[in-house]
Amino acid sequence: MKMSTVVRTTTKMVSPFLVTYAAYLMLYGHVSPGGGFQGGVILAVAVILLITSHGYGKVRRKFHFNWASLIESSAGALLVLLGIAGLGLGAFYSNFLPTEGGIILPFNVIVGLEVGAAFTFVFYILLRWVESD
Repeated sequence: MKMSTVVRTTTKMVSPFLVTYAAYLMLYGHVSPGGGFQGGVILAVAVILLITSHGYGKVRRKFHFNWASLIESSAGALLVLLGIAGLGLGAFYSNFLPTEGGIILPFNVIVGLEVGAAFTFVFYILLRWVESD
């Protein structure tokens, strides 16, 4: 089902701001309220809004199902590697980076990508299930 022109145009205008806000939450989550999970959910909402307003077929051509799966699995592997790297330097998820916030910044970004891709992946699976009926 396709939405009206107003909804599609508004969604196209709002989605880039949602992606920017998601990036802000992921990057500044270690010094302000927010973090990877919140940023990832907002990132997924931007994609889900586009799918809902423009239709699954049109968005599927630009945001492939396999990309969401690849990002989700890569982010999961990076989380494990980050934990193992900390383990090698003292403790599991040890804070081994000498920067402000240490490993919290890369951890937030990876969690944001993981959550955003996972929510998008689940939404794609639900849409496939609905289309098969």
